[in-house]
Amino acid sequence: MPELSRRDFLVAALAMGATVAVSPRLEAAIRHVTAAGSPELFYMSPARARTCSAICARIVPSGGAGDPGATEAHAVTFIDRFLAAFELPSVVADGPAIYIRGRYSDRNGHAGDDFLSGARAHFLPLSGHQEMSWRAELYGATALDHPPAGTFVSKKWRAQVGSLLPAPVSIRKAYADGLDAFDAYSKSTFGTPFASAPSLEQDVLLAAAGNVILAQFPLPTPPGAPDAAKALFPLVTVHTFQAVYGLPEYRWQHNDAGVWNSVAWDGDTQPMGNSIYDEHASGPGKGPNQGFGDPHVYVPRGGYRERRPVSTLGDGGGAALSKKNVAPLVNALRAQSKRSARGKARAKR
Repeated sequence: MPELSRRDFLVAALAMGATVAVSPRLEAAIRHVTAAGSPELFYMSPARARTCSAICARIVPSGGAGDPGATEAHAVTFIDRFLAAFELPSVVADGPAIYIRGRYSDRNGHAGDDFLSGARAHFLPLSGHQEMSWRAELYGATALDHPPAGTFVSKKWRAQVGSLLPAPVSIRKAYADGLDAFDAYSKSTFGTPFASAPSLEQDVLLAAAGNVILAQFPLPTPPGAPDAAKALFPLVTVHTFQAVYGLPEYRWQHNDAGVWNSVAWDGDTQPMGNSIYDEHASGPGKGPNQGFGDPHVYVPRGGYRERRPVSTLGDGGGAALSKKNVAPLVNALRAQSKRSARGKARAKR
């Protein structure tokens, strides 16, 4: 009997609701949010966290040794704690989990870590308007009716939100409804919860929810993706990439779990890009720091110096590229331009 192609399998699975064994990678994603010692959840229920973890694992899948994905990066931890940003206990975060701070991460040999103290994350305080904005994002437009103490919101502006301006939609509700919708969609289509479905069937459901072309058409078998699943797909996709490839402190980890190496990026140096922070480079509010910073939040000091040579055109100075290096490429481009010009001239004759 000839082997089924991927397309043939999809057609058969959609028509019959067939299921096959769960892959080891998906089992790992499920174990991550069910095993003893797994990160504590603050917003999602265990069932929703399993669904979320499985979705993340398909968005950035694990490729085996040396190729970690969303499961190894604990993406579900990042998402859950962002959704509970204003409700995290003080032993987990010293403020709303929105902006993480710190000059030193200690990933590259600096003494100390300004981002994490053990399992407790440090965040910059929010201004009243910032807090109101983020609460509106997480909880919906009703959060605008109760601004933080000392934060002024005019009645005219508030009346415009939801009429002239788009009203914020609760991200928390989008996750709750969307995760439940993906689970119900999987059960009705393949007879099993989303987290327990094989990766190929999960891909079918995610494609039906996330493909902007496919999502416009009602599908008889399986039925078109629920609206709540379609609404969640872009959110969970962005948040998964942020969790996996952003700073590991955002997911309460001191290292990158190897994901930066898997995309051939050597990671941030201290504290950003190719630069090393030097607190003695410039005094508070002086030099490059002049005119920056909110005195109610922070006054910047110090500066940055390059950790390694920057790739620039020019000879010497330790540059990674020189005129000699790029000469063959320049000559090839010039030759291609001349050939193109001759072809256009012949076409006009």
